[in-house]
Amino acid sequence: MLATLGSNGEMHRLFWPGIDMAQNLNATWPAVLSPAFGDKAVRLNDKGNWVYSQEYINDTNILKTLAKAKRFELQVTTLDFVVPDRDIVVRRYQLTNLSGSPVPVVFIYYASFFINEGNLYNTTCFDNDYDIMLHYRRGIWFGVAGNKVPTDYQCGWCSESSLYGNFDGKSLAMSPDGCQAWNLGVLKPGESKSIQVYITAGSTRQQVLENVFYTRKCGIDRLLQETADFWETYLKQGFAPTRASENIQRVFRRSVMVCKLLMNRDTGGIIAAPEFDESYSRCGGYAYCWGRDGAFVAHAMLKAGYPGYARDFYRWAANNQNPAGDWPQRQYTNGQLAPRWGEQIDSTGTIIWGISQYYKETGDSDFLEEMWPTVARAAEFLTAWLNDESDLARMSWDLWEERFGEHAYSFAAVYAGLKGAGHLAETAGKNELALKWLEASISLKEKILDYFWDPDLQRFIRTRWKSVSYHDFENIKRAGGQIREIIGPKGYITYEVYGDDRADASLLGLTVPFGVITPDDIRMRKTVNHLEESLTNRKVGGLHRYSGDPYIGGNPWVLTTLWLGMFNAAAGHWKKSGEYLRWALRHRTALDFLPEQVDRSTGQPAWVIPLVWSHAMYLWLVVIISETNRFSWVFDEGVS
Repeated sequence: MLATLGSNGEMHRLFWPGIDMAQNLNATWPAVLSPAFGDKAVRLNDKGNWVYSQEYINDTNILKTLAKAKRFELQVTTLDFVVPDRDIVVRRYQLTNLSGSPVPVVFIYYASFFINEGNLYNTTCFDNDYDIMLHYRRGIWFGVAGNKVPTDYQCGWCSESSLYGNFDGKSLAMSPDGCQAWNLGVLKPGESKSIQVYITAGSTRQQVLENVFYTRKCGIDRLLQETADFWETYLKQGFAPTRASENIQRVFRRSVMVCKLLMNRDTGGIIAAPEFDESYSRCGGYAYCWGRDGAFVAHAMLKAGYPGYARDFYRWAANNQNPAGDWPQRQYTNGQLAPRWGEQIDSTGTIIWGISQYYKETGDSDFLEEMWPTVARAAEFLTAWLNDESDLARMSWDLWEERFGEHAYSFAAVYAGLKGAGHLAETAGKNELALKWLEASISLKEKILDYFWDPDLQRFIRTRWKSVSYHDFENIKRAGGQIREIIGPKGYITYEVYGDDRADASLLGLTVPFGVITPDDIRMRKTVNHLEESLTNRKVGGLHRYSGDPYIGGNPWVLTTLWLGMFNAAAGHWKKSGEYLRWALRHRTALDFLPEQVDRSTGQPAWVIPLVWSHAMYLWLVVIISETNRFSWVFDEGVS
């Protein structure tokens, strides 16, 4: 179960039975009915009537939202959390009278479910025996219940009249809506009273009831302690960058928790972010498992002291590998094929690279034996995928999933995958395969360094041949560029043009993490100097993905900036590495989340919050600096 909330405490989405699907929430709001506000209840998510502040309780995923009324001395403190390993969201509301006069209050809670993302056939009923509002559709059940007996309820559409305290007591409706109210009595001056709302899920009515019974039996203090203990224990398992500043350590711990929350606990699949654009209005969605992202996150968590986390992801990869040996562009965390528009060879290379890094770090021979069939299939796929005519890989979608062609980053991932597979084969005593794969990686490395080096520009370029539309083909033809026609199945013609020398942060992958070329090689230094010059945002700092990036207006990204920090760490430029880490810290949210992007004009966190890849790169860079004991070199003063 995964819930996402806004800065005003409003719950926007509730994912169950997986963190990636389905989103079951249509709308929900709490409200306070009191003479202090007049005859009508005021919703807690109404920003016109409240001032909000938020924080996590210590190093946990217990979110505290403080709402203070603008027109009256009333304060509502909300604690939201999911009980570990249970399908229960707990929402505790504490109402405090800050005035000098007694105030009667009624607490109202409205919830509407589009179960399994469907707005048809939802039914709501109130169980009078157990005082639980039940919502169900096609074998999926949700329950909304309080720790106290409600004084009023209503199933079905709740009109404005419910905000005046008018409920009709209807106990069954073929509708997604339900509303309950609890009369908390009179709050004396300075007095606080609380009400807990539990949202539980199950595949049967009985499972939902049992979850509610559990919450009522435990009580709020035990549920809070159980949740806090879970996160305290989890964080103690990992690496602690003790020489780092408190800010660095705090964001490090938050990054570990973000990575944990975005892994499906049952399968090991990792999503890029909680979904927020289900209709694909501005992107292709984020609540999917990319093999490339997953391998980076798994490796970062391995370096952060969580080998079990990395092992779970690689087991997910082994369980969901294509029979041919590759991985699809993206999948659901249960392994099912997700919506996609092309395949990325870098995913296959990166996963095998990650498995080899896991073995290198842990020496776990049982893991190697378990993963060997996966490694062998993938390495054979990569070997066969190399083009016989040019000894270079066939075309693939690039790292950013925008261009189809021959990309330096993609080939670097293939190189690292083959090299890693070769070393694993050596360890497993598969000498013939080891020789085959290592020779293929060496040959590919030589050709990458030659093929993507532009002697005129004196730097590596991101792409050689790439596919273009007929319109672009005609323009390039008139301009005298190198072009070719490719006749595909059934005679369909596609067009390809030669050379794409735009600065692209993905070229960092030639060194970090894939090791095609060392950071001190003059060719790589010239390339990275060009990237810094071309892609650094002059107003707010940070590194853009590539020149002319149009996505969401073209902002600098956190992960690319941290990636550049990792390169500088590999090159021994510790001060510079620290500058990029410092930049990421400055652009985190108030809750220590790292976004995908930073607004190019305002410097505010932008678009996806949080992005697991951003947090993974942060973990990775902090560990690199910490392992080499360079924090005193990186920072001479505190980090804000």
